Amino acid sequence: MPQNKNGALVLGIDIGGTKIMAALVDAQNKVLGRGKRATPFQGGHAPLTEEIHEAIKEALAEAQVAASAVRAIGVGAPGPLDPPAGMLLRTANLAVKNYPLGPVLKESYGVPVLVDNDVHMACFGEFKAGVARGTQNVIGLWIGTGIGGCVILNGQVVIGANRNAGEIGHIIVDATLRKKNPRRGELEFEASKTAIQNLLEQWIKEGKKTSLRKSAGGNIHRLNSGDLAAAFANGDTLVVKAVEHSAWYLGIAVANLFDILSPELFVLGGGVAESLGAPYLELVEQAANEFVYTTELAQIRLALAELGGDAGVIGAAIAAREALLSS
Repeated sequence: MPQNKNGALVLGIDIGGTKIMAALVDAQNKVLGRGKRATPFQGGHAPLTEEIHEAIKEALAEAQVAASAVRAIGVGAPGPLDPPAGMLLRTANLAVKNYPLGPVLKESYGVPVLVDNDVHMACFGEFKAGVARGTQNVIGLWIGTGIGGCVILNGQVVIGANRNAGEIGHIIVDATLRKKNPRRGELEFEASKTAIQNLLEQWIKEGKKTSLRKSAGGNIHRLNSGDLAAAFANGDTLVVKAVEHSAWYLGIAVANLFDILSPELFVLGGGVAESLGAPYLELVEQAANEFVYTTELAQIRLALAELGGDAGVIGAAIAAREALLSS
């Protein structure tokens, strides 16, 4: 293996609902090597641990660096979590409960490990090395299969009393819908890709037409963000309506958050936001400005995440470096 000339090396790991990504990151926040594995949906702790190790091996091999050169590990994982214990308490998309991920990795690699929320880590990556560089107060909204959030105030990620603050996807944006149906009215149920899929499926059952039915092989729930963005750009009437629904509710959430915290910047990331791009951002901004209380002294600013799939691993690596290696 070549000698390390890039300063203290840190592993960043992003555990998602479909994939696990690991990256070796140097002191300049440059990714030296990546590894990616499919997230196992069954089998409990053992298969998930194995795939995390395999992703790490791939990242180290691509970087041509030995595991012994790694100084710390940072992990972003879906919650709820117990970050001080490095514990995944439970999650809808992983077949684990009370999973001691931090201790498992510390025992395997002999280095300190930081575990935090996956969207916290992605937003922190954008804050430190992406589109939010130079700000101090940022709110991140990651719109994908679900919706995750992160609040950064005075340069610090807000974790709150229960250490799981920032779950913006679970705020109520339509109490009337919520009262009628417990699966409606929550931001995630109105604005995520799953919400868009559910709307399209409902409208198709009512006899309405969309080009996505063909591109998704007849199954709207196999829809990917790229197909959604293409249909939206082509002016598919049903898709435009569903995307506008998503953006409208996201705008309501942005207005509420601006009224409460007035951040310098909202960062929108995740597959839906990044695929739909600037037109989606404009729709969200229009809705936010319709509902916000005051913008006389500062306007609502929104930007698309710029680190793409690396945001989570870079953020986790930087967080681990600052928390575990700064002293």
